[in-house]
Amino acid sequence: MRLIALPLAALSLSAALAVPAAAQEAPRFAVFSMNQLVRSSKKAAALFSEVEITGKTLEEKLQAKGQELQTLQQQLNSPSIDPDKKEGLVKKLRDVEFDAKKMQEDSQTEFQRVQKKVYNSITEIAGPIVEQLAKEQKLQMVLSDQALQILAWADQDWMKAFTAEVAKRMDAAAPAGAAPAPKPAAPKPAAPKPAAPKK
Repeated sequence: MRLIALPLAALSLSAALAVPAAAQEAPRFAVFSMNQLVRSSKKAAALFSEVEITGKTLEEKLQAKGQELQTLQQQLNSPSIDPDKKEGLVKKLRDVEFDAKKMQEDSQTEFQRVQKKVYNSITEIAGPIVEQLAKEQKLQMVLSDQALQILAWADQDWMKAFTAEVAKRMDAAAPAGAAPAPKPAAPKPAAPKPAAPKK
């Protein structure tokens, strides 16, 4: 009988401990998406345009270098190539391949540098809005969607709602760095007229 009593006592204890946990308020959190903010906020999109322009410029340079490589390769593969020029072309192709590889690495570094700078600029403006909104909604945590790689399912409208409100408030705020408009100066009181001399 004692052997049965111990497991029953343990079950009763675990049930008693589970009651307060169940009675606790459910956690309140929201999801913030930097990508959604860039798509839905005019201010964030304007800042992010630097990343897009940088990416396009770097891509064009890489394509031009790739075209140069392709042209050299075609010249080397041509049956009518002058044997005296072939060695020079092979050397030039190696040099251009080296340049292309270095350009690829430099481009990636430059793109990441600009992207980080722009994201920091956006976060500087959006961060206080996220914090204020989280306090208004009595949230315990705001998650970034970039960290939710293991998420199996979520209500998409719910996930977008928090960032949509941040975007709305971000665009409604004064431009970053803009000083508030100066208040008009109060009119100066009229100078008192000198008293007329008594006759």
